[in-house]
Amino acid sequence: MKKTWDDLRNGNSEALKKLFYKFYDDLYFYGTKLCNDNDQITDSIQEVFIYLWESRKSLSDVSQVKSYIFKIFRNKIFKEKAKAKIYTLFPNNEEISQLDFEISQEDLLIEQELNSVRSELILNILNELTPKQREILYLKYYCNLSNTEISETLSIEKQSVSNLLNRSFHFLRKNLKPEDFFLLFNPLILSQLKFL
Repeated sequence: MKKTWDDLRNGNSEALKKLFYKFYDDLYFYGTKLCNDNDQITDSIQEVFIYLWESRKSLSDVSQVKSYIFKIFRNKIFKEKAKAKIYTLFPNNEEISQLDFEISQEDLLIEQELNSVRSELILNILNELTPKQREILYLKYYCNLSNTEISETLSIEKQSVSNLLNRSFHFLRKNLKPEDFFLLFNPLILSQLKFL
């Protein structure tokens, strides 16, 4: 990815296209966790890549391309959500970054392998985690971002990511049976997480 990033910075439009196709699906699914408006998600993705092209000459030499793009996208989504709320509320950045998300019972009924009792248990346990903990779990185990990439994406310290992951694991191990604990890291379950 580093070479593709460097090619983009040097004005290669094929590099932009390559990055777009490489990250589009991951960005879209991440966007569905941050926002309920599919049009806003697709518009935001396009705006991210327009921004990258228009700013190509001033882009930083980044080592973590994926987390850099995720961070731009996340900020774009939150800015758009803040604009939409401005007429009724005046949220500050802390309120925006701590937006809650819900995990519905229907979301966790994945395939026929999970019965309703186990799904209800997982739902209740996940809803006890903080929104930030759920978002970090999603980024770590569904998007396969490293702790460094997560810290860059969420604009928090790497140590905070580690601390939140450790607290999440401790809580989940304490409250789930071992066979249920590992279901949490199933991509089918993680893909159902929402953070709104």
